[in-house]
Amino acid sequence: MRTVRPKPLAPALNTLPLTPEEGFVLSRIDGRLSTRDLVALTGIEPQRIDQIVDKLASHGAVALDDDAAQAAPSGDTASLADFAAALGMDPSAFGGQPVPRRTEGAPESRSSYPPPAMAADAITVEAPVVDLEQLEAAPMELEEVHDDEPAAELEEVHDDEPSETSEASAEEDESEEAIGNQRNYRQIYETRFHTLPTDARVHAAQLATGADLLALCFDAEPRVVAAVLDNPTSGLEHARLIALHHRTSTGLEMISRHAQLVRDSLVERRLLRNPQLGEVVLTRIMTPKNVFQTYKIAIDREIPELTRVKSRGTLRKKFQTSPSEDRADLVMRTEGRCLALLTGCTFDARTTSILCGKTFNSVLFIQNLAKFSATPPPLLAHLMKQPFVRKMAPLKKLLLQHPNMPGDVKRQH
Repeated sequence: MRTVRPKPLAPALNTLPLTPEEGFVLSRIDGRLSTRDLVALTGIEPQRIDQIVDKLASHGAVALDDDAAQAAPSGDTASLADFAAALGMDPSAFGGQPVPRRTEGAPESRSSYPPPAMAADAITVEAPVVDLEQLEAAPMELEEVHDDEPAAELEEVHDDEPSETSEASAEEDESEEAIGNQRNYRQIYETRFHTLPTDARVHAAQLATGADLLALCFDAEPRVVAAVLDNPTSGLEHARLIALHHRTSTGLEMISRHAQLVRDSLVERRLLRNPQLGEVVLTRIMTPKNVFQTYKIAIDREIPELTRVKSRGTLRKKFQTSPSEDRADLVMRTEGRCLALLTGCTFDARTTSILCGKTFNSVLFIQNLAKFSATPPPLLAHLMKQPFVRKMAPLKKLLLQHPNMPGDVKRQH
């Protein structure tokens, strides 16, 4: 009795010179049937089965018992020794007994006979058990990562004139009701006082009260404005209307003669925003202010450009005469933005010392100091020592290009 197995690399069936009977027998072969099984399955005589099997074997379509050992390397069978060696065990303990492997794509057996039993001396190989607790307790080696990539280029910040929001006064009332009242006062002025001579309006301003006095605040004549402000019943409400609506520098100067009126934040703000504000009134407003308050006025976009230009001149004068603490405070609070308006100004030794005692972590601040032509050498050297600057190659390069950078610092870098 011989066992017949199909070869994995057998030629295609349509290329073999087989009869229908021989093809039928070949279709029954699944690798587990013997010649006796084929006789019982097909009903063909044993002699004819042997002839067909021999012919199929001669064409390389099947393998007989003698060919089983040669089929093992091609994947049909494998010995227990090979299987044990693959698992890391001693192959000599298992001899050379083959272990049959099922070939993928082989047709399912249609035989009514049970498959042959496994050899009695076959063994079961258990995979090694891994102790998860020991695996978790084992130290893990981490690969150290080196980040040698150069720092990204810094985006240059342009902010020559940062927008500052003016502080809102609690007394300011821009409601519809207030606007409506102003319209009523203007209507009263147009109907009752506008056609009167100047002297008559001045006399009326000296004696008027209530709505009439508020209506005269819309007069364009400086003499009338002076009379309104000298009226015993006039106050902040009248000064605010004049500062907002009057359009002569002489009339606005009448307000500045009353110190208590100029100290009002709303009167001051309306005067600064009035395009007819003169240098005399501006000087009286700016004189009591410190350098930081002056800077806020110099950059306020709601103030006319001409007034801002004059304020910048005042800012430069104040910066040169202000205490060193105020200068350093201005530079730090504005992150160096103020330096764009301080052309021609310098840092004194005390201001430089205060700034050198600070730690800088702002890109904008360092950029502004690097672009300021009067930045003192000690401050530049201090900036080069900052850890933040050392990590940022573009900042370091920008500072080294400053003409005031000390030579020894340049040689070190």
